[in-house]
Amino acid sequence: MTEQVARKLAALAPEDADASLVCDEIARIVVLPAGRRPYRVHIDPADDGSEEVSNVADRIRREFLTRVGLAGLLTVHPANAGEAPGAAVA
Repeated sequence: MTEQVARKLAALAPEDADASLVCDEIARIVVLPAGRRPYRVHIDPADDGSEEVSNVADRIRREFLTRVGLAGLLTVHPANAGEAPGAAVA
C-alpha cells in the first residue's frame, strides 16, 4: 500500500513544478517588515488542498480561543520599545 500511495502522490506533482518557488517565497517573506510577515504561506503546485485544510483549522482555532476567552492569543503584540525584558506593563 505504501508503494501505491507513493506512486499516486508522485503522479499528482506537476511536471513543471519548480522547487525554486519555495526559495522565492522565503526570500519574499524575509524582506517584509516586522509585523507584515504572514503566519503561514502555501506553495502547492499539486493543489492538494493543504491550504483549505489550514484555513479550516485556523477558523476552528479562532472560534475555540474566542469561546474560552483567549482571543487575545490570536494577535501578535510587539514588545514595548525601550522596556527591559519582563518589565510589567501598566
